[in-house]
Amino acid sequence: MLMLLIAPPVLVAQAPVAAPQAFDQLQELLEAIPEALIDGKRGAMPGLVAKAKADWDRAKPTIRKVMPEPEIIAIDRQLKAMRTMKPREQAVGALGISGTLSRFQVRSRQEDLLQADRTAMLAWCLVDAGQVERLPGVAAAFKPLLDQDKGQHARAVLGVQEALKRLQDSQQKRQAVGAKKALKDLLELVDVFEKP
Repeated sequence: MLMLLIAPPVLVAQAPVAAPQAFDQLQELLEAIPEALIDGKRGAMPGLVAKAKADWDRAKPTIRKVMPEPEIIAIDRQLKAMRTMKPREQAVGALGISGTLSRFQVRSRQEDLLQADRTAMLAWCLVDAGQVERLPGVAAAFKPLLDQDKGQHARAVLGVQEALKRLQDSQQKRQAVGAKKALKDLLELVDVFEKP
């Protein structure tokens, strides 16, 4: 059973504040944990969890200026617990922490990209756990990217629309393999949207 100790941003709304640059590096390290699971590199995950924990400990004094203590304590506990979790649980835990950090970052295109990435990765983890029918709002997470594109990434926009359709079809047919493939394609397309 998947455990998510920290509520994702869609469940807990709070006004974001300007975040220190320390958040960016930590977000990248957290993102690497579910990426390793999705890419079949489970052996790398304990080291990635350790790196994220070390970076969190380094960044904590700066982060304390913008994040309340209860959230800091929750992240401390989650990172500590992740050391003994199974790979999928580590991935979901990292995504939960990332979502919590995003609540304290200013809304931006980078945050929209991160939210789309995070949502697709969480959906992949859920499919991997056998939960094909109930996935978080993947289409909703990609909507800001599609709406803001202005023709800059026309092929990627079409690719997202096609992958979302395949994801929906796979969900209806309860086909985990097809759903995972569509989600991996969506993750690759986020990388395309990151390019100017």
